[in-house]
Amino acid sequence: MIFLLKLYLDLMKKNVVTAQINASPWIKPLLLIIGFSFTVYFINRWIDSLLVQANLESVFYFFFNKDVGTLTNTLGGLGELVTSILGIEITVVAIIVQLAANKYSSKIMDLFVTDKTNISVIGLFIITGVNTILVTNTIRSDFVTLYSVGFNLLLIIFSLVIVLPHFNYVFNFLRPNNFLSYVQIRSIKIIDAVISGKETDLIKAKDELTQNINFVGDIALNSVYQGDRAVTLLCINTLREIIEEYLGRKSQLPEAWFKLSGKEYFDPDFSSYSQYVMNQIEEQKVLIERKIFGLLELVFNNSRLTLRDVASGVLLNSELIAIKAIHIKDKGALTCAFQYFNSYLRISIREKDPRSAFNTLEHYRIVGEELLIENPIDVEKVAFYFRYYGQEANKNQVLFILETAAHDLCRLNEIAYDLKVPNYKTLLMQFLQLDEPIEESKGKGLDTKEISLIGVRIAQVKLAGYYLLKGEKELARIIYQDMTVEPMSRIEKIKDIIFNTTNEEFWEITPRGINFYYVPPERREALREFFSWFEENKIKNI
Repeated sequence: MIFLLKLYLDLMKKNVVTAQINASPWIKPLLLIIGFSFTVYFINRWIDSLLVQANLESVFYFFFNKDVGTLTNTLGGLGELVTSILGIEITVVAIIVQLAANKYSSKIMDLFVTDKTNISVIGLFIITGVNTILVTNTIRSDFVTLYSVGFNLLLIIFSLVIVLPHFNYVFNFLRPNNFLSYVQIRSIKIIDAVISGKETDLIKAKDELTQNINFVGDIALNSVYQGDRAVTLLCINTLREIIEEYLGRKSQLPEAWFKLSGKEYFDPDFSSYSQYVMNQIEEQKVLIERKIFGLLELVFNNSRLTLRDVASGVLLNSELIAIKAIHIKDKGALTCAFQYFNSYLRISIREKDPRSAFNTLEHYRIVGEELLIENPIDVEKVAFYFRYYGQEANKNQVLFILETAAHDLCRLNEIAYDLKVPNYKTLLMQFLQLDEPIEESKGKGLDTKEISLIGVRIAQVKLAGYYLLKGEKELARIIYQDMTVEPMSRIEKIKDIIFNTTNEEFWEITPRGINFYYVPPERREALREFFSWFEENKIKNI
């Protein structure tokens, strides 16, 4: 019996809570509209009584008909006009907003009905209609409320005049750049509210922030499916700006913000992760970073073949996020950026898409260049990833990626030497490990793999020429020693390619536009000494 009573009380409590939740969206607006309408009416009546006491009501007879019946009929007709226009306004706006919601995201409806300007305009129409009813039905022959009539006429006129500006506002509001900016501003306000202590419910704040991020991500994906490149790129930029603002404020957030509440496990972006991964996300404090990068990866995967400029936009914005993480020294966010760059490469290799891998490596290298200035030790990770995915591409017959990685690593080694970072020799040794012996590639695809490995050697030779120009013969000798295992025929082939390539610009349209085999004239001259070492070694061995 006690158990049944307790169960009944629990059910009643849940019903009360449910009723409160269901009532809250409409009770508050209802009370506000009724309260405001009657407040306006009673204030105007009070002013009317003051004017009567001061014998000033006759001033209004210059504007209004003295016949009470005519005045009442006119005002009543105008009230009907306002309600008719309100109906048209709601119908037109609802159609426009619904069309935008169908195209982009259903959350646009939520944005529209919570926008203060839209609420104010619709509220104005309703208050004008209510006030017209009250004024029309309370006019008496012995007390004509002329001030109330005048104020009501002004409300009616303003309601009519505001229709076209409001339509213009709605059309502007539904432009992607405007509602995306609106969401971005709201997201930043949520973070600022948590930092300032105005928002103490961290779970609610985090949920609102992730909903805003999901909204932008949904629009990006829908735009990819519709082939709308401009809107997709706007969404990508918005996600990047949100995460940049977040990273800039991250250190000010309370420690409890980074704790997982449990709701994250039901998020589609995290539901497939193991407990270990979720623990890592919490420990590294990268929940929001993972959320945004996960959406960027989805856009990249769905656009890399059909909308390549969108995929390039994902890579560019990922690069900018990584650089932001470098500048603020956020290791968790930087590690997250590395993981997603590696995922972009894995997707490209798995789907046999060399162009996407080619573009990914360029943006990844730029991150490495920035990292050489801030934290050169971490560039060793970048060098390892380049080597790993370059060799993975070679094994999977995704051509040209290994040599692309080689030429990017050559560039990183040049910058590392110019900056005299403490680990520039370590980076050199990692670079020399990039090529795999030809013997390991026997069988199918031998010729294509040999071409890729020759491209790797060309990049290493270019670095040797750079060292010789700088007077670093010892470093050039290290590269020479590594290449002594190559047959002389291959060395001659490399030499011919370098000395016969005189055009710096590649003869096709590519994102980089440069010819990897091109070596500037002064470096070619320096390489004559480098190749002479092989000739001397050949003579010694005869």
